[in-house]
Amino acid sequence: MRFFVLSALASLAWASSDYSGPLRPQVRFSPPHGFMNDPNGLFLDPKGIYHLYYQYNPTGLVAGNQHWGHATSRDLYHWTNQRIAISPDNSDEAIFSGSAVVDSENTSGFFPDQDDGVVAIYTLDTPEAETQHIAYSRDGGYSFTKYASNPVIDSNSTDFRDPQVVWHPETQKWVMAVAYAKDLVIGFYTSPNLKDWTHASNFSQKGLPGDQFECPNMVKFSVDEIDEEKHVLFISINPGAPLGGSTTMYLVGHFNGTHFTAEDPFKLADFSKDNYAAQWYSNIPEDQDPISIAWASNWQYTEEVPTGQLEGYRGSNSLPRVNTLQKVDGTWTVTSAPYDGLSTVKGPLISRQSTRNGDIAVDFSKVDSNAISFDVEVSGIFGPQATGEVIFNFTSSTGEDFLDGGIHLDSGEFWINRAGTHGFTTADNKAFTPSFNTTIPSFANGRFSYSGVIDRSLLEIFLNGGEQSATTSFFPNSPLDVLTVSARSLGKGTTVKVNAWGLESGWNS
Repeated sequence: MRFFVLSALASLAWASSDYSGPLRPQVRFSPPHGFMNDPNGLFLDPKGIYHLYYQYNPTGLVAGNQHWGHATSRDLYHWTNQRIAISPDNSDEAIFSGSAVVDSENTSGFFPDQDDGVVAIYTLDTPEAETQHIAYSRDGGYSFTKYASNPVIDSNSTDFRDPQVVWHPETQKWVMAVAYAKDLVIGFYTSPNLKDWTHASNFSQKGLPGDQFECPNMVKFSVDEIDEEKHVLFISINPGAPLGGSTTMYLVGHFNGTHFTAEDPFKLADFSKDNYAAQWYSNIPEDQDPISIAWASNWQYTEEVPTGQLEGYRGSNSLPRVNTLQKVDGTWTVTSAPYDGLSTVKGPLISRQSTRNGDIAVDFSKVDSNAISFDVEVSGIFGPQATGEVIFNFTSSTGEDFLDGGIHLDSGEFWINRAGTHGFTTADNKAFTPSFNTTIPSFANGRFSYSGVIDRSLLEIFLNGGEQSATTSFFPNSPLDVLTVSARSLGKGTTVKVNAWGLESGWNS
């Protein structure tokens, strides 16, 4: 009985939340309270409202008692918390990850008099098995009725989870990608009606990293330069990621409705450690690029980070990202950039400066959100050997915390270091890796740029327009509120330009 009472209380308390804490992100989603991990069921409804469901424990600060939390937004930055969407029926069940689709043609038969019915597809986890279930919503995704004939797929396994469903127009069928987690296999199923599923194929490949696969997403990209479409299979890894714990990887190839064929080796979605379980929005117009949101944490330390004891929640999402598929240095690469250029939260320009060798300081202590976006552009990188470095350093005007990184032009190494933030360090958890790096193979046209969004306890960095990206959590004891960009030992003719904008909180209302 205690389980049901707590769940009921949590569903009633969804609106009473404090988003003002010094570690609470302001332009990224985090739960009202409790513990959050994977985003689930992302879809755009016919009214232009973006829905976000997520793995949610409303009664604790660690994983467990999994529900589907729910929030909505018109711009992916200003969120409204909604009541819990799907709950377990008893204490030994958990509502695990999955997806949601708008069944506009009523293929399921659940929606005889409407074209905006929503079907959620999720894993029910019990001690005996993980099975795939569906639930339907006749009110646009705010409340769900579980299908009476669940499960719709039962593979007699305890490691079979995280269904992602998309419509495949060429075959006029729904397609599900689902993980056989410990087998390191992604299964594909097809259905005409979201109820009756037929196994179509399995995908695996030698040399892929990870001890378990989770949260697959099959995403179609239009590629302008070759005037055709390609498919990208995203797979989340946990545990056993190359940097430790959890991450997201992807493979570019072709999907014919039943089978996926990879064309290139796998790539990691981020070169830092806090990007996991990315999911893509369904029902996006065909002429728009795909949009994704990931969980900005890592299973190695997420249940220990200090937001729990200090502010009553754990777990945040990445920025919403718009993605494209481009050829970069000869291989297909998924690029990422903040959705819509942060336009609905982007405040006034607070700095526009340039230098050849020297420091550019940006004081944002008066930005109420304590969140800014910044761009750094390096031009004139010519000659047989590039020299120097362009470093960013976030510091606190009231304490000793700092976060830094930047580019060494001679080696092409870009790095990020969070060891200077002292609220949570390797002393608290050895897996909280202090630094990350990647390599820039070349400087096309003598240019290199990087941009970032810092948001109280999260930093996302985008290199060369999003050809590479990094998501890094950090936990300072005092707010970081001064940015210094330093140019050192640059070659003749090399210049650095820095722009910075204050960001408005998405939680002001």
